[in-house]
Amino acid sequence: MIDGVRTAHSRADWALVGALSFLVLGVAPLVGVNLYTDRSGGAESPAAEPVRTAQGSPVELAGAQLAAESQCLAEVMYYEARGEGLAGQKAVAEVVLRRIHNKNYANTVCGVVHEGVQPGRKSGCQFTFACDGSLNHKRDEEAWGQARLLAEKIMSGGVRLGNQTGSAIAYHSVGVSPPWSENMLRTAQIGNHIFYRFMPRDQVAQARQGSSADQSPPS
Repeated sequence: MIDGVRTAHSRADWALVGALSFLVLGVAPLVGVNLYTDRSGGAESPAAEPVRTAQGSPVELAGAQLAAESQCLAEVMYYEARGEGLAGQKAVAEVVLRRIHNKNYANTVCGVVHEGVQPGRKSGCQFTFACDGSLNHKRDEEAWGQARLLAEKIMSGGVRLGNQTGSAIAYHSVGVSPPWSENMLRTAQIGNHIFYRFMPRDQVAQARQGSSADQSPPS
């Protein structure tokens, strides 16, 4: 009976782990990416934080992973869109979550959010706040609390994201025109952010040919 109980408990634990893992990696409808800077290097977690070996039961480890992913999602929504209202924060969340399902990026929320973070580096991160010192500044407690609650609900499935960004994989602030945007399809503008998705290869080639023709000297 003891062995049977242990087996049952073990199965239950791993079933819960699977459920939590599902929540961590893909519970919400996903959408998006931030390409403010070039993609030179990456990191799964902030460079200032030492890697720790997690200990505990499978359920505890899965719960800790879910909490960490929620924290990273809250950070990117807070620093990138805390003045953009609920729609703006959800749009940024769509972008982050879509990236974890794209082979060109990390497959965790924290990996995506902290991509490009390196010791002593102050630029070159996918999300500027991750390496420009913003994390060292005091947060607005009310806005931070709202971002954390929203992130937890998104990661747990309590809030399901739609597709308001039009399957975007990139965005930038209004008032700037980064070179990469010329080879992407604009999908939406939400608040002060303009969103994009990857352009099909044939359209990229056509766009480049058109650009070359425009730049050729008159005959």
